[in-house]
Amino acid sequence: MPSCVVSAGASGSRPSVGGLELRRGYEPGLLGRAAELHGRYYAGIWGSGAPFESLVAREFGEFVEGYDEGDDLLLSARKDGRVIGMIAIYGRRRLPEGAQLRFFIVDPDCHGCGAGKALLAEALSWCRQRGFLKVFLWTVDGLPASRRLYERAGFRVTDRVSDDRYTVVRDNLRLELVLSVS
Repeated sequence: MPSCVVSAGASGSRPSVGGLELRRGYEPGLLGRAAELHGRYYAGIWGSGAPFESLVAREFGEFVEGYDEGDDLLLSARKDGRVIGMIAIYGRRRLPEGAQLRFFIVDPDCHGCGAGKALLAEALSWCRQRGFLKVFLWTVDGLPASRRLYERAGFRVTDRVSDDRYTVVRDNLRLELVLSVS
């Protein structure tokens, strides 16, 4: 699973956003960084613990083990050479409800730098190029910045389900975006 630079501000590539670099594909260290970013962020905002971080590590590991660069997408955002965020698209399953967006996280120290917007835009562009008609995701209610980002991209809430898998009972929201294929 080689990685490639999507945007590094080099000649011929899209301009970087504040020194932000997006890379496609797996690179050593992403498994641990995914678990760490999710674990630290959600422990800080709602007190999740080891069961949640373990769940992320396990599910992200399963995604990476089965990663198919033709049907799946894994993007990481780097700033000053450090992974500050990531996003994944499960496309290999070709579900009727569309491609599934997962593992979207940006280091809280980097919120507002454009990484989340860049990752989401690149992921949705990839989905359109691959001919997906819809993209869906599950997120936790009570994350207003995340929800705003999704809604500005055109996602709409289609379901709400109570969930206690993440150490703390939360309402999960299912959001969906109908894509126009370009």
